[in-house]
Amino acid sequence: MKKNKKLVIMIGIALAALSLSLTTLASSFVVEKIQIDGLKRIKRGTVLNYLPVRVGQTLNTEETSGILKALYDTGFFSDIDVDRQGNTLLIKVEESPTVGALTVSGNKSIPTKDLLKVLKGVGMAQGLVYNQSVLEQVKQSLINQYYDRGNYNAKVNTTVTPQSENRVSIHISISEGPAATIKQIRIIGAHAFKTKELLSGFKLSTTNLLSFFYKDDQYSREKLDADLEGLKSYYQNRGYIKFKINSTHVTLTPDKRHVYIVIDVTEGSQYTISGYKLAGHLIRPEPELQKFVLIKKGDIFSRAYITRTTTNIGNYLGNYGYVYAKVEPVPDVDDATKTVFMTFIVTPDNRYYVRKITFSGNTKTLDHVLRNALRQQESAQASLKNIQDSEHNLNLLGFVKGVTVNNEKVAGSDDQVDVNFNVTERPSATLTAGAGYSDAQGLLLNAGYSQPNFLGTGKSVSANIGRTDSQTDLSFNYFNPYYTDSGIGRGIGLFASSMDAGELNNKYSTYIMNNYGVNMNYSIPVAPYRSLNLGIGYQLTSVQLGNQPSDELLNFFNGTNCPVPFGPVPVGNCQTTAYLVNKYRKDTQSFYNVLLTSGMTFGSFDRGILPTRGFMQSYNATIALPGGGPNNLEYYTLDYTTHWYQPLFKGFIFSLRTDLGYGGTFSGGEDYPFFRNYNAGGIGVQGSVRGYYAYSLGPKDSNDNNMGANFLASGSASLILPRPLSGDSFRTSTFVDFGNVYNTTGIQTTTGSGPLRFSAGVALDWQSPMGPLEFSLASPLNARHGDNIENFQFTVTTAL
Repeated sequence: MKKNKKLVIMIGIALAALSLSLTTLASSFVVEKIQIDGLKRIKRGTVLNYLPVRVGQTLNTEETSGILKALYDTGFFSDIDVDRQGNTLLIKVEESPTVGALTVSGNKSIPTKDLLKVLKGVGMAQGLVYNQSVLEQVKQSLINQYYDRGNYNAKVNTTVTPQSENRVSIHISISEGPAATIKQIRIIGAHAFKTKELLSGFKLSTTNLLSFFYKDDQYSREKLDADLEGLKSYYQNRGYIKFKINSTHVTLTPDKRHVYIVIDVTEGSQYTISGYKLAGHLIRPEPELQKFVLIKKGDIFSRAYITRTTTNIGNYLGNYGYVYAKVEPVPDVDDATKTVFMTFIVTPDNRYYVRKITFSGNTKTLDHVLRNALRQQESAQASLKNIQDSEHNLNLLGFVKGVTVNNEKVAGSDDQVDVNFNVTERPSATLTAGAGYSDAQGLLLNAGYSQPNFLGTGKSVSANIGRTDSQTDLSFNYFNPYYTDSGIGRGIGLFASSMDAGELNNKYSTYIMNNYGVNMNYSIPVAPYRSLNLGIGYQLTSVQLGNQPSDELLNFFNGTNCPVPFGPVPVGNCQTTAYLVNKYRKDTQSFYNVLLTSGMTFGSFDRGILPTRGFMQSYNATIALPGGGPNNLEYYTLDYTTHWYQPLFKGFIFSLRTDLGYGGTFSGGEDYPFFRNYNAGGIGVQGSVRGYYAYSLGPKDSNDNNMGANFLASGSASLILPRPLSGDSFRTSTFVDFGNVYNTTGIQTTTGSGPLRFSAGVALDWQSPMGPLEFSLASPLNARHGDNIENFQFTVTTAL
């Protein structure tokens, strides 16, 4: 079709030129004026730019075909007439229609947004000139693209409908058809490894139980190419340096629904390393560089180890200013002995120093704030490690979204380099209001103001208020990460809270606790990505007992560990004490404390939200000392948290989390405050054990209510599932949770904690546009009589 149309146009041009030359342009003439009729959208100047003739030039008969061809080639016109009136060149045109509307339907695997973007790139979009040949190219290109994806039954039809004002509407109708599935993959010539072992690394596979999710049984040329490259690497990393793929045959069944893949290979022999040497200008002592060589005599040859060796040596030299050092691996292959001797030739180039460091993209953050995060300094020797660490530090700033680094040699200098950090900033301030629901805390309401980069100084200011069915919190915090030039940060906080424990769940000890306080903390860097946190604060805690408080709560308030019955005057030591406690008991007490805090957190997560790899652990300690007032408390708490993510295979990720907490008194007695107890059970809280009701695990008081305990042990092992069940903003996982709280202070409780509770289930975490959502469906594995079970749990926080 395309060739036929071109032929018609060329014949038309030739006939028009012949007709023109035989009539009006029978002789040459000097063009004194060019008149163009029929223009509507196209400007006259645009047409004149394309004309091969100018005013004042002599137009010969044989040049007329050139005029027609030049104007037709623009695609602007559907019809062109050329004439002469005296010495005036007359050109009459009819403009080609424009695309008034472009719609696509039937596309599922290719998003419409992406498809329209590609079409615009090839000249097919609303508002552009309609070109039939371009439309035909688009149609064929789409069919080829679907074929590459394995959709061999795909069909593409186009409909062009005339509209008013010389416009057309174009509709592209796509029928993708089912993707061809893989019936068999054969590797001919493979003897050293089993076919099953080789195919385990392929992205393509025959149909299996998980193909519904992974689509790995749908043929794609792109995936096959990647698998072939992976197959080559597999062999070459195991000594088969002369491995080659002779041919690949993909056979399609007559109904175009299934494919058979046959890969013909030649393995060759396995080679080992006979030795290596470092050559060239080493710069550093050879023993230093040898530490980065990953091969030794007798090892099986591995292309991956060779590549990593060259990278390691180059990066090491880059830390000493040789940022453009090159390391070339040169193999000496001995086919007789089936060995390879490797020579690593080092070309260090010059040693470079950083002339200046610049920032771009930071429209809000002051330059000196970003410089505080740098490890690389100006006028210092360039170091790849320091530059990379600087990039990492900038990415860790809460107001920076992303960073790219560019090292550029200084013109006219052979030892200087400029470093630019291009920064993408996050919104500098957020004003939030939110609502949600949690199985643990009921209705959630919150509002807050947060400015992590106050006036571009890097200092953070935040104020928040939150309310749930059981608790109200107010807080104000200020933190200056650059309090001293040595990197010590200082923060100040004010807080107030009120909690009704009886609202945590319908089986929890009843008391109301109010907290008011102020604190100051310091962050002291002690190692890269590791800081020591020290703080001091003052806190007032007021506790009011509810109706019919348990014996344990009354005992703490009144300084006895005897049961406290209600009834006639008893006899005996504990009984007499109980009578006096009932008669003179206090239901409300206030405690004043100086709080000393310390902690350390360090880790290596690859990202802050939904990490995929890395390790994090934190230690925290709090010491409460008497702060005046009639009632004094002396106690301490110790907390340890660790979280580990490890990628496995085919997108699976293993995650392990543990939480430990311990509270005690310096006297070792029974006066540890019950309102500082740890709790276990529920979702989205410390001590989470999904499948059990929130705060429901652990010992129970004399009223058969949960009261928590002073020792917490909990954790979770999860297997995060790959795409499409997980993505950048959500993830699905299977898990086993465990946890419980135990009383080690000697306080007598009605019911003990029992063993660690276990549960298993599936969970969905979603960082939705409305806020974080967490859902779980879990079943307890060793529930005991009296445990409060809740299989389906969720927590939702929505930003308004």
